[in-house]
Amino acid sequence: MRDIGKNIKELRCARGLTQEELAERLHVTRQTVSNYETGRTRPDIDMLLDIAAALDSDAGALLYGTPQMADRRREYRWLALSLGLFLALFVGYKLLRPETLKIQAAYFIVLPGLLLSCTLKPMYMLALGWSAVQGLAMVLKAKPLDRPWVKHARRCLLGLIGAVALFMLPVCIQMLTVSISSVYGVGPGAFLEQRGYVNTAVYMAMYVAACYYVYAALGAALWVLGFPAVRKTGAKEDGADGGGASD
Repeated sequence: MRDIGKNIKELRCARGLTQEELAERLHVTRQTVSNYETGRTRPDIDMLLDIAAALDSDAGALLYGTPQMADRRREYRWLALSLGLFLALFVGYKLLRPETLKIQAAYFIVLPGLLLSCTLKPMYMLALGWSAVQGLAMVLKAKPLDRPWVKHARRCLLGLIGAVALFMLPVCIQMLTVSISSVYGVGPGAFLEQRGYVNTAVYMAMYVAACYYVYAALGAALWVLGFPAVRKTGAKEDGADGGGASD
C-alpha cells in the first residue's frame, strides 16, 4: 500500500494520460494529482475509487499494483543489483591492476597479475553480460525463456560455473600465499609440489585469464535461462529455484 502513488503514476502513464488530463477527469488540480503520485498526500477511499474509474482499473491495482507492475519493479531491482556488482568488480580490478604490475616489476613474479586476471576479470565480465542483456531486454520488452527444460539447463550452467570456481579456489589461495611470501617473506616460498593438480590449475588459471570474454556470454546465457528464477504463482516449485522466470 505504500506504493499507491507509484501505482497511480504507472497506470496513468500506461493509459497515455498526463497529470493534467487525469486531473480534469477527477475535477481536481494538476498539483493534487502530483501530490498523490509523489506521496505527499494520499487519496481517500472515494477519491481512490474515482481514480480507478478514471484509469479504467480497480482499487486493488492502485493499492497493490498489477502483476505487470511487480514484474517491472523486480526487473529494475535486479538490473540495479547487477550493474552495481559489475561496477564494484570493475573498479576493484582497475584499482588493483597497477599495484600488481608494480609488484611484478619489483619482485619478478607474475602470480599477482595472474590471480587478479583469473578472478576479478571473469567475475566482472560475467556481471557485465548479465546486466547488458537485462537492460536490452527491458528496452525490447523481452522475457527469459520459459520452457520445461530451461530449469535443468539453468542448473547445469550454474553447476558448471560453480565447478570451475571450486576447482580454481585452492590454486588461487596458493597463488595469494606465494605472492605474500615473495613480497613480505612470510609463508610458503613456492608452490608445493609443482605438478599434477597445481600445475593443471595454473594452466587453467592462465586460460581463464585469457578467455575472460567468454564469461560475458555466460552471463547473458544466465539471463536467457531465467536467472534469477522466481516462483510462479500457484506453481509447485521450491522457493530456491522456482522453475523459471515469471512472465
